[in-house]
Amino acid sequence: MLLSSGLQGGECIKWAEALQFEHILSRILWVMENTLNPQLIEKSVGLLLSMIESQKEVEHILLSPLMKLGLASVLVNLLTFEMSKLTNDRIPERYPVLDVILRALEALCVIDVCSQEICSNKEIFQLVCDLIKFPDKVEVSTSCVTAGLLIANILSDVPDLASSISQDLPFLQGLFDIFPFTSDDSEARCALWNVIARFLVRVREDEMSASNLRQYVFILLSKSDVIEDDLFDHQFDEKKENESLATSGRKSDARILALRRITSILNKWNALKDFCEKDMMEDYATNEKIGRLLDICHGHNISGTSE
Repeated sequence: MLLSSGLQGGECIKWAEALQFEHILSRILWVMENTLNPQLIEKSVGLLLSMIESQKEVEHILLSPLMKLGLASVLVNLLTFEMSKLTNDRIPERYPVLDVILRALEALCVIDVCSQEICSNKEIFQLVCDLIKFPDKVEVSTSCVTAGLLIANILSDVPDLASSISQDLPFLQGLFDIFPFTSDDSEARCALWNVIARFLVRVREDEMSASNLRQYVFILLSKSDVIEDDLFDHQFDEKKENESLATSGRKSDARILALRRITSILNKWNALKDFCEKDMMEDYATNEKIGRLLDICHGHNISGTSE
């Protein structure tokens, strides 16, 4: 698209100044929201991404007026529509549209003039959480990874939203299911651990019935290989992360905190198992499986960083 190229080029400020008028920006939003052509939606949201990824001055000229004209509402409506299509129709040509909408939301949520409105929008949060729980992630793996990053950013700004998902076990399982698609993306893996840590710190295993605790244990044990693979990959990322002490410290803390919480949940289950019915213990919650996951957690030196 010519406009996108212009906003990415050396004359981007002039292009932004030419686009800044309300009637032009309103028309862009109208096309974005009302076209039935998925390729045109993709290009229209791609134009928004070009604005975000251009120079700071372009961002200043265009994003603030777009937000005032209802950009957040338009993106919510688009995301709602694409999630409905994904759930009911699963049309492959629409997958890139979902992906570009999520990329735009992720980019906007870390920009000052946009972050509050994006991150405080509960509808956006619910929609991306629903995507995390989508069962056939292979089809939309890139979108799921972006959703994980977006959720991590939202919870960083509005941590209280974590309470709404703290008992959503399919959501927890969905987070772990995304890890295989992030092998080359340490930032995405760290974001997932950040969300998992926020989830697990709200689990009250000491106040939970054995039948409820069992469900958490089942998910954690079923994802032992995923956890082990990520921790192995993390060893190769630590040098890169440590180039930024503040960033790597925050991210490592999230991973370590999550591992501590996993350890605590498993230890509680071990303490209860002598009082549980035998059929509650068989198959998945064997001593061998529990011991292996505890060893994985301890092997990552979880005592090395304070909570």
